[in-house]
Amino acid sequence: MTQKEILLAYFYNNRCRLEEEVKQLQSNLRFRKVDITDCLELICAIQRLETFKEVSRHVMAILKI
Repeated sequence: MTQKEILLAYFYNNRCRLEEEVKQLQSNLRFRKVDITDCLELICAIQRLETFKEVSRHVMAILKI
């Protein structure tokens, strides 16, 4: 496996994990009584996902992948 493939696998696996976390937290909001902690957890998870997507796009642009 080349370094490029390792990096792409890292981006893919982490993005999938973060997307799954957001889906799970959204599901929690649908099926139980919502409190402020649930909302804050979802906000943080969405922000982590968006930040990861932006940083990975920048890294790929820099490395011309």
